[in-house]
Amino acid sequence: MDSVLTLIGLMYRANKLLFGETVLENMSSVCYLIMANDASEKTKERYLKKCHFYNIDCLMDYSSSELSKSLGKKNIKVIGLIDKGFMKTLLKKKEEVTYGKTDV
Repeated sequence: MDSVLTLIGLMYRANKLLFGETVLENMSSVCYLIMANDASEKTKERYLKKCHFYNIDCLMDYSSSELSKSLGKKNIKVIGLIDKGFMKTLLKKKEEVTYGKTDV
């Protein structure tokens, strides 16, 4: 499991995530969205429209099974992050994973 997925699990344990329909209901509190790349087109459209409206970035690099495994839950398609500090850490980890950077 990569460091981004590990961090998502940590955010879940810190109670800084929302899931599924709860994300839509609380979109004004969400600072970053993580959506499964294998979510249905209808789901993608619904959430991406809300992201555009609220000016929220969305990460779609992981499958539903990867997101579910990182949280120890089943069938996770959408995660809303509600903590800006964790968001900054997640973006840094994402950059490290994407560009192969490591702290040496």
